[in-house]
Amino acid sequence: MKSIISIKKAAKNWEEGLPIGNGRLGASILGKISEEMITINEETIWYGPFRNRKNPDCLATIPQIRRLLLEGEVAKAQFLAKMAMTSTPKYMNPYQPAGDLKIHFLNHLAKRTSDRRCYLDLDEAIAWVKYDMYGVHYEREHFVSQKYNVVVIRLTADKAGQLTISANMNRKPFEENSEKIDNKTVCNYGRCGEGGVKYFTAVRMAAKGAEVKTLGDFVYAEGADEVILYVASSTDFGGNKNFRDDCVKRLDEAEKIGYDKIKQEHLFWYKSLYNRVKLELNDVKTDDRLIEIQLDELKNGEVSQNDYLTVMLFNFAKYLMISSSYDCKLPANLQGIWNGEYVPPWQSEFTININTEMNYWFVEKCNLPECHTPLFNLIDRLVENGRCTAKELYGCRGFCAHHNTNLWANTDPEGIMDASPFWPMGGAWLSLHMYEHYLYTGDKGFLKDRALPVMREALLFFEDYLYETEDGILLTGPSVSPENTYVSPIGQKGALCMGPAMDIQILRQLCKSYLNGCQALEDSNRDKEDEEVINNMLLKLPETKLSSDGRVMEWQEEYEETERGHRHISHMYALHPGNEITEEKPDLFAAAEKTIDTRLSAGGGHTGWSRAWIACFFARLKKGEKVFENINGLLQKSIKNNLYDTHPPFQIDGNFGIAEAILESIVQSHGSYIELLPALPNEWRSGNLEGVRLRSIVQKKEDGNIVASSPLTADISWEDGELRRLIVTADKNCVVTFKYMGGKKRIDLIAGKPKEVY
Repeated sequence: MKSIISIKKAAKNWEEGLPIGNGRLGASILGKISEEMITINEETIWYGPFRNRKNPDCLATIPQIRRLLLEGEVAKAQFLAKMAMTSTPKYMNPYQPAGDLKIHFLNHLAKRTSDRRCYLDLDEAIAWVKYDMYGVHYEREHFVSQKYNVVVIRLTADKAGQLTISANMNRKPFEENSEKIDNKTVCNYGRCGEGGVKYFTAVRMAAKGAEVKTLGDFVYAEGADEVILYVASSTDFGGNKNFRDDCVKRLDEAEKIGYDKIKQEHLFWYKSLYNRVKLELNDVKTDDRLIEIQLDELKNGEVSQNDYLTVMLFNFAKYLMISSSYDCKLPANLQGIWNGEYVPPWQSEFTININTEMNYWFVEKCNLPECHTPLFNLIDRLVENGRCTAKELYGCRGFCAHHNTNLWANTDPEGIMDASPFWPMGGAWLSLHMYEHYLYTGDKGFLKDRALPVMREALLFFEDYLYETEDGILLTGPSVSPENTYVSPIGQKGALCMGPAMDIQILRQLCKSYLNGCQALEDSNRDKEDEEVINNMLLKLPETKLSSDGRVMEWQEEYEETERGHRHISHMYALHPGNEITEEKPDLFAAAEKTIDTRLSAGGGHTGWSRAWIACFFARLKKGEKVFENINGLLQKSIKNNLYDTHPPFQIDGNFGIAEAILESIVQSHGSYIELLPALPNEWRSGNLEGVRLRSIVQKKEDGNIVASSPLTADISWEDGELRRLIVTADKNCVVTFKYMGGKKRIDLIAGKPKEVY
């Protein structure tokens, strides 16, 4: 099946365009005829400098806020917190575009075109614009070279001398400086606010059949047979003093190598990543315009089968991940790397109370560990800044981070809303991604040198931060359950609280993962006293509670929710991505399902990312038809025609989160066994999943100590809803338990040797 996204007409804005990228550079193609506009993004162009925004009155006020919360005086506690805990100033600055590449075509009129097509080939990471005009066939080909780090655009006509084109970069309303560098290169450059990064973007034109010239800050060619544009952009972030020269050097290298060689290398690089995992459903054979037809019909309620669109969503998620989080400094933000606004929604930041984490749930399963690395690099910088935040705001050791961060790895609270800034769990949650990387790779060097030290720094914060009740229970707080609110017993609307369920669930997962990681190292010099400290913390954490009507409680008290259909379902962390709520705990398992059903009956799942998370929940609950229902819901209500997920507006987390739900429906490996087809929808009658990675399988001695771990690669196929074949290859010798249709099978695997299990 070819995976091609086709848009019927020119996009109105960058959100509706076709995205291309290589992790460092991104571009959004609109497909306009007479004056094309392509938004260019460079990952480190953020407005403003790093700022110390810590509220100097926070530390002294925390004890009073805690006392008020424990006494039930929620309104007073929040009144103080808004003044004493919010940062000064309140908000960080936004991620911004490098600018717009404008390409002007002489005598090209949209109304004169025929057979016009704009599409993105996910199999090759190339976007096309094709059309006929005045008896001439025109094509534009766009991709971003990973090796040379340039946007590449080739414009051709099937008759000689038909291309008269000019191009320039502009950054309205933030234009600072633009000029020509030589007779084939123009640029714009400036600084993103006082103390911000310096940026530089350059455009190089090469042509066949015509001379390239510059005029003003435009580069142009008249009567050319073929035109190639190369775009490079960079900043001085990280102390790169030669960023301007680097851009020009990249343009020189790209032009010297030439289009054909660059494209060949681009395809080799991209396909080596994209083809690692392949999904097929119902042996669908399609043409490249079916996506338009199916989306229209689905949104009109005419289509009940979504197998083609489901595979497209999965492939698009792989594409977006490779294009926005590979060999780069920063992970994918709320919009990946694509943004056409200078004041974007939510500052286009890294929101770490769900959205950034959701971006990366599926990457290890898709055997894309390299795409996880930019997130780990950001976490390392969060540790450094988070130590200062922990000390100055809370008087604690270790590190913490709140619900948003940015280019500068800021860890201070952001915003003034009651329900979001006061949440110190961001660092704890993110550190678990490092442990997940170990589970999927078996890399003990990474576990020892990177994952465990970060996890320990996060736990060190809680050693000092946790409040112990008279009953000997440890609670976080002041904190919130992102981003929900409740009504207290005396009728006060509140968000601030002590010990919300999500906090405790994350902390319990962190404690257990840290202790398991320490055991996995089999180090005779392990610090047993240190592990005892963490174990004691674990034992004092409160258990997940059930409400009087059998749902999982979101707060320590059974409060009434002010918005029963809230988009966040934070207290379901223990079901997914955590592994505390499983079938082995039937009371919690049933309560989790009731919790989600209640939230949905009140209108929950109304944003794209929330719908994707709900699909993940139902996959863990083994409810295949509800997974299917929520994938359809996402397609009907939260997917644009270019397949972008919308909150609204566009947020990339739903694109990534739904890929996780699809994979979790087919295979799960978060427990003590690997379960096959645990939540397969009836509509996915047949299918094939090749190359999927599964978590390390923990082996234990009789004394319970972990002695080894070995991740697996699996190929799974099924027909008529029943498993037909499973072939697995382990990285190391191990013994693995597989579960299918309630039965279990224990198999010995030899490292590197494929084994047909079913």
